Amino acid sequence: MPRIVIKGVVQGVGFRPFVYRLAKRFDLRGYIRNLGDSVEVYIHRESPEFIAAMKKEKPHLAEIESIEITRSEEKEYSEFSILESSSCKASGSSLPPDLAICDTCLKEILDFRDRRYLYPFTVCTDCGPRFSIIEALPYDRENTSMKSFKLCRHCLDEYTSPESRRFKAEPTACGECGPSYELYRGSDKLNENPIRKAAELLKEGRILAIKGVGGTHLVCLATSSRAVKEMRRRLGREKKPFAVMVRDIKAARKLVFIGKEEETLLESRERPILLLKKRGNKISELVAPQLHTLGVMLPYAGVHYLLFNYMNSTALVMTSCNAPGEPMASERKDVLKLGFHDYALLHNRRIVNRIDDSILRVVAGRKAFIRRSRGYVPGAVSIKRSGPDILSLGAEENVTACFLVGKKAYLTQYIGKTTSPSNLEFLEESVKRMKALSGADEIEAIACDLHPGFQTTQLAEALAEEQGLEFLKIQHHEAHIAGVAAEKGIEEGIGIALDGFGYGYSGEAWGGEIFFFSGSDFNRAGSMKSFPLIGGDSAVRNPLRITAGLLLGELEEEEVNKVLIALGMESFEVEILIKQWNKNFNVFQCSSFARVLDAVSALLGVCRERTYEGEPAMKLESFAHGVIPELDMPVRFEREGKIEVFDSAKLLKACLDYLNSGESREKIAASAQKALATGMAGLAAVKAQDYGVKDIVLSGGVAYNEVVVGEIENIFNQQGLRLSLNENVARGDNGLSLGQSYLARLRI
Repeated sequence: MPRIVIKGVVQGVGFRPFVYRLAKRFDLRGYIRNLGDSVEVYIHRESPEFIAAMKKEKPHLAEIESIEITRSEEKEYSEFSILESSSCKASGSSLPPDLAICDTCLKEILDFRDRRYLYPFTVCTDCGPRFSIIEALPYDRENTSMKSFKLCRHCLDEYTSPESRRFKAEPTACGECGPSYELYRGSDKLNENPIRKAAELLKEGRILAIKGVGGTHLVCLATSSRAVKEMRRRLGREKKPFAVMVRDIKAARKLVFIGKEEETLLESRERPILLLKKRGNKISELVAPQLHTLGVMLPYAGVHYLLFNYMNSTALVMTSCNAPGEPMASERKDVLKLGFHDYALLHNRRIVNRIDDSILRVVAGRKAFIRRSRGYVPGAVSIKRSGPDILSLGAEENVTACFLVGKKAYLTQYIGKTTSPSNLEFLEESVKRMKALSGADEIEAIACDLHPGFQTTQLAEALAEEQGLEFLKIQHHEAHIAGVAAEKGIEEGIGIALDGFGYGYSGEAWGGEIFFFSGSDFNRAGSMKSFPLIGGDSAVRNPLRITAGLLLGELEEEEVNKVLIALGMESFEVEILIKQWNKNFNVFQCSSFARVLDAVSALLGVCRERTYEGEPAMKLESFAHGVIPELDMPVRFEREGKIEVFDSAKLLKACLDYLNSGESREKIAASAQKALATGMAGLAAVKAQDYGVKDIVLSGGVAYNEVVVGEIENIFNQQGLRLSLNENVARGDNGLSLGQSYLARLRI
């Protein structure tokens, strides 16, 4: 008998009933069963037609990575059947992520004749929660949080019938036997139709906590400035943009401009938040103040569609319900304790793995992850090179961990900032869960960031010592570049890291770096010219201090004093700042590209106080959006030690001169961004010629800036150089763990 082992995404996607029906069609006897990391099929005779049909007609959610056929002596079978799952250990996750409700299930919940009419947890093998409810592989109901809900007779018939589209759909349920919603005011449960009443409350301008697939959202009307302002007050989130969920793609087009690729992403089964250019003023300006983009997503769970079904509104603010810097709340007691809401719409299905919404943007025509989480995790990212199994823990902000197993990278869901003990605990839990799902049983090393003060660095060192594993610290920007090399299979080239902050080898603050890399060897070949960051973190929060540090190298102290006071800095603060600079007290040398953007933003009065990550640079990009960068800006290089550097201080001085001459601030902003991109691209192109390479990779937090990326790509195209960026993991720190794992693998 042929024994066929199929690996890939073949659990929780209707693969077993598909194979069952296929075997019946070809009159085959035998069986199929889950093995944990694959499915095993026995058939009583050779059947090339069966194999071909399996590849061609597989369920649309399934992904076949390999099919291995061997011969085996097995007993004869009188029919083809689906056996219980094997207890074999997993060796690579084959579980799909949480997926948006499919059109067929959506029609059922909106059809008053259907027994699942208005039931928000309606799913089938083509849709619904997976990762958020799983406890262990194989993906069977008893290994999920659905084990608490005993199937009624009707659901059991569907669940056990191979002809049903709900056969072995583990979250299957109905209003008689499945999870349910309840509405709370404080700790009191209200005896009303919970979802309908929640919609009415939202229409009244109330703020609700709504538990969904992977956690809880804080929700209000996007058209109500009063509600949005109140939500900001309660969260202490003064300016950071909120995402909105819109009724449908038609409603989305009234708020934002949507291209073909962007429409595909919005309507995909992953349903990410997509950053899109604003159109008109249909919602409150307080949702995403001073930005030309808006984060938009479509409904992805039954409860979302039902809320819109009960109300006329087309857009709702939806943001994670959590205390600042803490994990998103997923348990009823935690949601109620936070108290950010007026009412709470909560269900009783346990969320095993909390998971935030994913965020993407299309930058210069390429898909760019900002946050890779729900809809994509625990799906593997394919890389081009195999080697030892590695675990890495990321940096400090926007953290993910990564298991590198064979030619696959398994990144955890978004964790957040690990300065919080709760988030650090969340990271440890997520690492344990992903280790089980990925089958990473033979880890040889643990990698982390070079910064000695990061909690992830200390955790990695402790885990390595505890488990007797090799421990490697990976420089931040080398990891950014290595992540692209891993994704794209680039062995040698020039790497550009444009970022906010990364710990250099001697403790410097790096962030605008050019490397030549060959395999695991990195040579720092160029950089932004170092400038003083006066006050360290205080300068990051108050970017006019960065402006001051750059100008003090170009102007006399008295002139800088006048400029800073004219720009709104108090005279006593200017006096203290200049004293700090003269005494070199709490002054750090910095080469960060992002900090230079911050300095330009502060100089032009666009943003002089950073209240969230990336704010000054993001607002600068929006401020100059659509403006032609036609002003001449100096792009000059010089030697600094052993490397060639791009002098951004002279560029900032030129911005000041234009400002004093009465030139348009928007033109200055656009021209400065272009000049900064031109400078780094020009320096990288020279280094590519010096080292005789054609491949250039770009990564880091600035790689989401359309002006910067677009200008760099134009320059390289003109010179016959190939530019690569991350497309399957985030370009910022959310994807850093992939590069850490990959470099650690090469270096051991």
